[in-house]
Amino acid sequence: MNRILVAALVGAIFICPGVLSANAEQNLQPKESHYTAVDLPLLALKQFKKLRKQRSVVVLDTRSGDDFLNGFIPRSINIGFKGPFDTFLQQVIPDKNQKLLIVAEEQDRTAVAERLAQLGYTGAIGILDGGIDRWKEGEPVDAVTNLSAGKFGERSDPGHIVDVRTAKEFDKGHIDNAMNIPLADFTNFGNTLEKDNKPLYVHCQSGYRSAVAVSILRAKGFKNVCNIQGGYKALKDEIKEN
Repeated sequence: MNRILVAALVGAIFICPGVLSANAEQNLQPKESHYTAVDLPLLALKQFKKLRKQRSVVVLDTRSGDDFLNGFIPRSINIGFKGPFDTFLQQVIPDKNQKLLIVAEEQDRTAVAERLAQLGYTGAIGILDGGIDRWKEGEPVDAVTNLSAGKFGERSDPGHIVDVRTAKEFDKGHIDNAMNIPLADFTNFGNTLEKDNKPLYVHCQSGYRSAVAVSILRAKGFKNVCNIQGGYKALKDEIKEN
């Protein structure tokens, strides 16, 4: 009996290391992420244009604010990927079923697609193949004046200063005669502004939010819109210097 027991124990010694090794190796393998890489289809210009005509579709431009303001697809909304993208995407476009056509830098395509999937935006349709450069080859572009704080200070024409920071930020300090209209959802933002054709000088704290806000105002038909580059921080520095 004892000989049988000893033989069983010796056999276990030779068998178990392999099992233990396999189990250890399995435990060391990286666990599969909850999110998987999702590549949105690349859309030819013709496809993109056709889909854009649908009234329920929003063109989302994920380039930087400065690049966007320099030339963009009319009525597109800018939410820069290199910035607080998650926060403002969900704030401005809370409907995760919203149909989205994407404009992105080539190197950001995969990351943008993955992020949209992670955030649950199931309505994303595809990305424009060739990006804004492909659009510019034969299609009209819109653009918005991007004023430095110094250039803004030199302007004498009457207009409205629109501060899109939060009420708390505004209360801590703001430019004289500025209107505080915090950047909110796409549907309601700008509805309190009159289309009197006077210039709208839009700024936030440093520039990211104002590009978003300006894109929404342009999409809603406000024609005389200017962005103040560098936002309140640049304006405050300009005032100190002068």
